[in-house]
Amino acid sequence: MNELTIAPPVEDQSAYDLGEMLGRRQAFGMMSGRCSAADAESLRRMRDQKLYQSRATSWNGFCPKFLRMTSRHANRIIRNLEEFGPSYFELAQLTRITPQQFRSIAPAVRDQRIHTHGEAIALIPKNAEKIAAAVADLRRNAALRAGKKDDRINAVDRRCDQLVAEVRRIADGKPAGTDKLVLRAAIRKAIVSLRLADLAMGV
Repeated sequence: MNELTIAPPVEDQSAYDLGEMLGRRQAFGMMSGRCSAADAESLRRMRDQKLYQSRATSWNGFCPKFLRMTSRHANRIIRNLEEFGPSYFELAQLTRITPQQFRSIAPAVRDQRIHTHGEAIALIPKNAEKIAAAVADLRRNAALRAGKKDDRINAVDRRCDQLVAEVRRIADGKPAGTDKLVLRAAIRKAIVSLRLADLAMGV
């Protein structure tokens, strides 16, 4: 004889779904960023679909009592899911990488693998040591690239100061005639060019 499965009434579905999610992983294991993408998605569903209302009057009250975390921490986990997708959580379960650190290497993490030096390393526990080394290498390269960019910007800043100082020295000499016209034309050309460069960067 076939067993009869009784589904919860439609009006109780939200409470049933919430109870099922809480029952699967009551503590979630989410502290220190070590939660799965599925856990993060469950959090987002609880909050956005207001499933918590069957247990508490507010998300702020629900989180400490039933999730053992603040609503601020829960919202941060959801933001990480929305910004980075599942890849961040897959990597964070294997290494102690922060969202800020992940952001600098994110292009190398895709398809459940971390890509470096022509190698695609699967994000699985047995590769934890290789993954940690790859993350360290990618972060080091990202820092070097950022440093090179900063050096170029600093060099431009220094040259601008030198140019302005030189123009002021010449202007203080009260150039006249053709020299004055040429200097003024150079100043105006520089102003227009720099203004266009400024506009090109956007807000």
